[in-house]
Amino acid sequence: MVPPLRSADWNPRVLAHVDPNSPLYAAANALDPGFRDVHPPGYDGQFYWGIAVDPLALGSVHRYFDKPSYRYGHPLYGWLGWLLSAGSANAVPVALVFVGLASLAAAAALAVGLAFARGGSGWEGLSVALNPGLVVAATNDLAEPLGAALMLAALLALRTGRRRTVWACLALLPLAKESLLVVVAAVVTWELLSRRRMLALYFATATIPALLWWIYARIRLGAWFTSGTSALGLPFIGWGKSLFLGRPGTHVLTLHHALAVVALVGLLVLLSAGVAQALHHRGPEEMAYLGLAAVAACFALNATAAFTTALRNLSFLIVLLSFVLAASETGEVPSLTAGPRLQRPVE
Repeated sequence: MVPPLRSADWNPRVLAHVDPNSPLYAAANALDPGFRDVHPPGYDGQFYWGIAVDPLALGSVHRYFDKPSYRYGHPLYGWLGWLLSAGSANAVPVALVFVGLASLAAAAALAVGLAFARGGSGWEGLSVALNPGLVVAATNDLAEPLGAALMLAALLALRTGRRRTVWACLALLPLAKESLLVVVAAVVTWELLSRRRMLALYFATATIPALLWWIYARIRLGAWFTSGTSALGLPFIGWGKSLFLGRPGTHVLTLHHALAVVALVGLLVLLSAGVAQALHHRGPEEMAYLGLAAVAACFALNATAAFTTALRNLSFLIVLLSFVLAASETGEVPSLTAGPRLQRPVE
């Protein structure tokens, strides 16, 4: 975060990465003259900035998005930027930075709390603090830290019996990142397998707010968030192309790409070991891990070609991996055949 801020004379607008060659940059200048002093390369954070100044897509800014329906499929980070900025476009850049850093810190603290609730030592908090995908996201106005914090909050609340908190976090998860809908499914499945059908139904209703928003966005923007270039495809095809062909349009294997391939292969092997462990020793965290692993296996080339993008898209898995591996050490999480032992105080 420091290098881009220093290069922009500590102007937080540089972290939004609004492409200076796009119509969105002209709109940003019109709303906030402070953008005239920064010219960063374009990146996804620019669309969260756009959502923060046009939260319901009722203004004109969303017209300059590359894929408005897709970008508004996960608006929560932008909404929080709008809320903290009190609707002031000039305050949005600082608000987004605050939300990102606060989410990263909260996620680390929640990881420690969840580790303690599972009988662990708390080292799992390092899976957040040292998670490269989350750090990259937090320093580029992206939503992964927020999604990680909500996911960990939901799992911690599930373990401590705070059902309303679980519901609230599950309701917000798909609005942070659509892929986190599988965490909702994992929690519902866990409750069903634990023979708590009414509780499973209760948690399933947490999808209603996201469904209502997606219907509104479909009516307002004319397409579902799944339209346009998809980040998902056939299993392992995207990873294969990314690892062995490199970035689209390149035909020379550079040293940088070779090192990235080695690092990604090592990470994927470790994550695959986590899948085997989660299948053997299952709890709600393990079931969420398996769901996210299934999604990750289907990432398309546009979700894996860039090294930092691949790390961001794997960041939720990396967070849960520490809990999956720790289960074999603590023995705290029983298998489904043995029945759950989660704490269930009455609210």
